[in-house]
Amino acid sequence: MSFRWLPASLAVSAGLIALTALPNLPRAWREAFLAVTLGGILLALYFARRLYIRYSALRQQLHDLNEQVETLNLELTRQQRRRLALIDGMPIPLLICDEDAMLRYANRVALEWFGFRYMTGKSLLALTFCYDLYLLMLKAARRMGTVSSEVTLSFPRERHVEATIWYLGEADSHHLFAIALLDKTELLHLEQVRRDFVANVSHEFRTPLASIRSLAETIHNDPQMPLETRQRFLNLIIQEADRLTRIADDLLTLTRVESLQPVKEVFALEPVIQQAIQEMEAEAQRHQVHVRAELQPDLKLFANRDQILQVVLNLLSNAIRYNKPQGSVVVRTYQEDGNAVIEVADTGIGIPSEALPRIFERFYRVDKTRSREQGGTGLGLAIVKHIVEAHGGQVEVESEYRVGSTFRVRLPITITEDSSV
Repeated sequence: MSFRWLPASLAVSAGLIALTALPNLPRAWREAFLAVTLGGILLALYFARRLYIRYSALRQQLHDLNEQVETLNLELTRQQRRRLALIDGMPIPLLICDEDAMLRYANRVALEWFGFRYMTGKSLLALTFCYDLYLLMLKAARRMGTVSSEVTLSFPRERHVEATIWYLGEADSHHLFAIALLDKTELLHLEQVRRDFVANVSHEFRTPLASIRSLAETIHNDPQMPLETRQRFLNLIIQEADRLTRIADDLLTLTRVESLQPVKEVFALEPVIQQAIQEMEAEAQRHQVHVRAELQPDLKLFANRDQILQVVLNLLSNAIRYNKPQGSVVVRTYQEDGNAVIEVADTGIGIPSEALPRIFERFYRVDKTRSREQGGTGLGLAIVKHIVEAHGGQVEVESEYRVGSTFRVRLPITITEDSSV
């Protein structure tokens, strides 16, 4: 029963008692009884009022506390969502494990790395198949601190990562640890490429420099050397110096191609091919190689004209230098699937199948001795590959050893407002 009805109930009860008892009592007793009854009623009303006020205050406090709890729960839920969104948005894999290396949470990148849709509740070792990472996790659990080490993941593919594990705190009677994985595979690959490049450049420069020094010392130490021999040595020095110049020029060209975006324009492809053939005509005659062209007229490109000319010159130079006497080279252009195709086919020595995957590497030569004798730097095809890829195209090769090779360059034809110019 609500407290608001308590005074009325007391009054009704007192009235019923008075009506029952008063007729049988003397006058003095009736007056005393009424006074006592009235005092009791007033005292009961006072305490009932005080109790009701206290009850109302407590009920309001309970209501306010419930609202505060709901607000705190809502804010806690929002914070948890923001924290999970932050973890999921990180560009590196992040795993949360307990002290027994059982996974409690994995962000989106971690799921993509290991190819799982659900990882929670499973062992770290069973998920990653990396015993080194598992031992590192147990080490962090023993120290209750931060540990870091380089580990190699083999599943689902090989990755070299920097793993960092640190203590997060306690939750649900378990100690939680965060595991961050930083992929260093590409960095290690680039570092290896850099070391190989430095070693190759050093080797390529060392050979002609050693020849120049040896020839110069021979001339210097033999003042009585016959004029014909001296002239022959001087010609060799000039040839080696020219070789150094070609290597330096090709390195600069390759650097510019890698670091700068091509400045494009609309131009007809046929005159560019004819210019390249004309520039290589003397070399073709020297090697007794016949060059002919099968060009599609009115084929236009939106590209860097000088770089496309460099591509054709490099491909023609290789086709001529590594051809057979009385051999031939055919340059074709045509349009296919929205691409302009430049094809250079020769009847030369060909490329062994095991060398095909590496021919576009810097300084790679199939026949090192013949390449140097022909004046090659080992950078021509690397320049071709970088120029074509910078234009969004592809370069491919078909070759049969001792039969010939066909290099095919595919460049996208970009239609612009100026393409009709």
